[in-house]
Amino acid sequence: MTTIAELVSDAGGLLHKRDLVALGATDRHLTVAVRARTVRRPRRGWYSTWPPRDPRFVAVAVGGRLIGAAALHQLGAWSWRRPRITVSVPETASRLRRRRGVRVVWDPVALGARGSTWMVDPRDALARAVVEAASLEDAVILVDWARSMGLVGDDEDAAEVLARKRADAVGLVAWSDGGAQSILESAAGTRLRLAGHHVVRQVPVGTTGKVLDMLVDGIVGLETDGREHHERRFDQDRLKDADIALDGLVPFRAGTIMVRDLWARTSAAIDALVATAGGPTPRSRVGNSCTPRVLGPRGRRNWRLAVLGQRTRQELPTGEEPEGAPEGGGGTARGMAGHGRGLGLP
Repeated sequence: MTTIAELVSDAGGLLHKRDLVALGATDRHLTVAVRARTVRRPRRGWYSTWPPRDPRFVAVAVGGRLIGAAALHQLGAWSWRRPRITVSVPETASRLRRRRGVRVVWDPVALGARGSTWMVDPRDALARAVVEAASLEDAVILVDWARSMGLVGDDEDAAEVLARKRADAVGLVAWSDGGAQSILESAAGTRLRLAGHHVVRQVPVGTTGKVLDMLVDGIVGLETDGREHHERRFDQDRLKDADIALDGLVPFRAGTIMVRDLWARTSAAIDALVATAGGPTPRSRVGNSCTPRVLGPRGRRNWRLAVLGQRTRQELPTGEEPEGAPEGGGGTARGMAGHGRGLGLP
């Protein structure tokens, strides 16, 4: 006979009593399972196989569903730290069971029609997560992750989702792009753009079929690798560095510690490479055009963006120029002074 725990586990770890009864469970079966601790009741009528400290269990026990960064974290969203549990409840909710350290937010009833039994729709979670992020960098990391996962589509789709909570969050569309493939790429790219560097992602390296993580100021070919990736592909990465150099660029690699913990030194090294190759000085950098200006904090917001007029195209290009784009428009690395040769490289 199938056990109650197996039925709940097969449903994803959470099931209501009415669904269990429909599958043949009786009150006696449920009582025995709870006493044996093979399942737990986070709330009356709900049965779960999750540990009591699991954020999903906590959200249901409070009387709502995970939202914001806490919800996205369950889906594998990139983050430097574990987010605080935030629970969404309908604005008409009552009889909540508050938990210390758990934040409760009241959302429109209509939001309850989307999502699952334990979390809101991921797109609604993203809309709240970005405006509550600790910094612009953290917000861009979430958007880059959402793009990489296909959670949001093109710029228009991303703009619709990001504007659900705050209008200025639409500006994240310009600060992010779909080329980032890890938290290291996302964070490094955002920090470089904030420092005024021009950054282009996923740039083809010559005719080798290889792709560069980022091209900085048309000069530095920046690759960001975690330790696992580095050890598994050491020789291939060295060959890629050679191909980058043969393509007229300066190869540079930054690992997890260099991006996460030692960014000041890493940034200084990139600046030195750009300067040595005759690239733009800090005062003459123009960065990526039309990225909304970053404003200071206000109220509960740790970051804000100036609201721009409607954009007609993606402002942070990837390695391929859209068909029909004007020549020299800056949409690719080759549109940037021929891989930096106009900036003093041989």
